[in-house]
Amino acid sequence: MSIELDHIFILTPAPASQADQLLAIGLIEGASNKHPGQGTANRRFFLNNTCLEFLYVCDEKEALHGPGKGLRFVERSINIDASPYGLIFRTLPNTHDVPFAGWQYCPDYFPSHQCFHVGENSDSLEEPLCIVMPNSLPQRKNLPPSENPDWQLTELCISVPVAELSDTMAAIAKCHDIRLKPSHPHCLELTFNNGANGINKDFTSDLPLVINW
Repeated sequence: MSIELDHIFILTPAPASQADQLLAIGLIEGASNKHPGQGTANRRFFLNNTCLEFLYVCDEKEALHGPGKGLRFVERSINIDASPYGLIFRTLPNTHDVPFAGWQYCPDYFPSHQCFHVGENSDSLEEPLCIVMPNSLPQRKNLPPSENPDWQLTELCISVPVAELSDTMAAIAKCHDIRLKPSHPHCLELTFNNGANGINKDFTSDLPLVINW
């Protein structure tokens, strides 16, 4: 496989108060930011090898009409059947291949000529958004130290309420440490450190997330 997971987002209502639940289990929140032209902002938790981002629409007009409108964040945020997840990848060193077809999104907050590759399943609202970052962005190892260095993501399991996966999701299923569960209600299950502590936290009464560590 020519790509690897970089980070994950969960689309939540503004202002992403659900993120407070991660503070309660001992995670430390990192810096937040806004996305000009996309109409979104976030709260973020930087972990050893990934980032968990709580994304929300902060400017509906911009989200509907800006350059990021094809991501359909407003529609996803109000459709109870839509997937709230985004899986963000980067290509492995020495390769530029992306294993699924898609379209280019060049956000206002990137330098000129830098674009995301967005999977062609983006209009299939019941599936997660699948996005590959530009190769020229800094590698995670060159970014500031994580606030949560002891949390190493070792498995991601994502459930989707569709029986037949798109070609995009079928490609994602081949990625290392990612499992897909078709025909199941939306849920994201993250396992850190191979579940060494034997602790499980189910947030699904308020947030479609389960964490094992």
